[in-house]
Order: sequence, then C-alpha cells, then structure tokens
Amino acid sequence: MKNAKVTRFKLFWAHQDEEQEAWLRAMARQGLHLVDVNPFCFWTFRRGAPADMVYRLDFSNQQNAEFMQLMQDAGWKLAATSCGWHYWCIPLAGSRAPEIFTDGSSKARKFQRVVALLVCSALPAFMMMILTKKGDLAANLSLPSLIILGTIYLTYFAFLAYAVLRLLLRIRQVRAPHRA
Repeated sequence: MKNAKVTRFKLFWAHQDEEQEAWLRAMARQGLHLVDVNPFCFWTFRRGAPADMVYRLDFSNQQNAEFMQLMQDAGWKLAATSCGWHYWCIPLAGSRAPEIFTDGSSKARKFQRVVALLVCSALPAFMMMILTKKGDLAANLSLPSLIILGTIYLTYFAFLAYAVLRLLLRIRQVRAPHRA
C-alpha cells in the first residue's frame, strides 16, 4: 500500500503559483508525492514517507535538454508536467526554501508566457465572433441555441479577462521590489 496512488481534485488559477507550491509541500509532508497533474485539475500522488519537499512551478512550452540538465544538476526533480507547466521538487535542506527564479523579472517572464498563450488561444474565438455575419447566425440558429452560444462566449471571455487581469497584477507584484 506504500506505493498506492491517490488522486485529488483541486482548482488553481495560473496566478496562484505560490498557493500551488504551498499545497504541494503540505501534501508531501503528509506522505503524498506528486506524480501527475492533468488539465482538469486532478492531481495524482504516490503514497510514501512524509517529507518536506519544496515545489516550484515553471511555465514554458519548450524546455530544452540543457535547462533540464541544469535543474537536475542543481538537485531538482521534475515531478510532473501539464499543458506547459513544469512542477519541480527538491527536498528542503536548511531553513530556506530554494527558488528556481532568483529575481522578479525572470519570475514575471513566466507569467508573461502564460498571458501570451491565453491571448493567442483566444484569438480564433474572438475573430470568429467579429467576422461572423450576425444575421446569418440568427437565421440559422434557434433562440435557445443563440442564448446558449452567447452564454458560452460571454463566460469564456469573462474567465479569460479575469485570468489575464490577475496574471498582469501578479507580474506587477513579482516585479515590485520587496519591502521590508
């Protein structure tokens, strides 16, 4: 039963990197070590001995072999990947948790990559909404179908706007000099 897998559902927004890291660390302290995460917010853990593991997140659509080797040489282990997110972990040694981003601008670039992906992924839907002839759409769809389609579009763009706004605020926060 020691190597049994456990799955948990937990939703995080992209700007909640520190909350994710703290949650993953708390799970490791309970003996649940991350092995997989899927895009639908289901996290898979392997049961093991409780350990104080520090988790850090990186977002990149491509991680080259040189970067991966650099991380491994520094003692980091790639615990899981999902949709461009890379979940790195390392046992805590000492009193200070290690970081993979040593300055605010490099941490901000992580969030800028997420914003770019969100904006680029929304462009086809936005263009379709603008370029579609509304009269033809209304003539070919029933009123309930139009309401459902409109609700889907409004919900999608509301979530997108919220996510981008929160990421922009997070970028501003990590760039700001730390105040004592």
